[in-house]
Amino acid sequence: MDHKQEFLEIVAKYCDKDASEITEDMRFREDLGFNSLSFMTFLGDLEDTLDVELEEDEALRITTIGEALEYMNTLLAEG
Repeated sequence: MDHKQEFLEIVAKYCDKDASEITEDMRFREDLGFNSLSFMTFLGDLEDTLDVELEEDEALRITTIGEALEYMNTLLAEG
C-alpha cells in the first residue's frame, strides 16, 4: 500500500466515508465531520502509522486532505 492510500485509510477511520470516497479538496471539519479531538487523535495515529513527527503548529493550519497529503509527503521526503 502506498503512503497516500495508507493516509486515506487512516482518515476513513475517523469519518463516515470509505477511503475511495475521500478527495483532496475535502475539508476535515466541514466535509468529513472532524472535531478538535478527532483531528488531534487522527494526527497521533498518522504519526504512529507513518513513523513521522508532525509539527503541531503546521498540522493545525491544515484544512484539506490535499494540504495534509502535501505536508505528509514533505515529512516523508525529509525522513
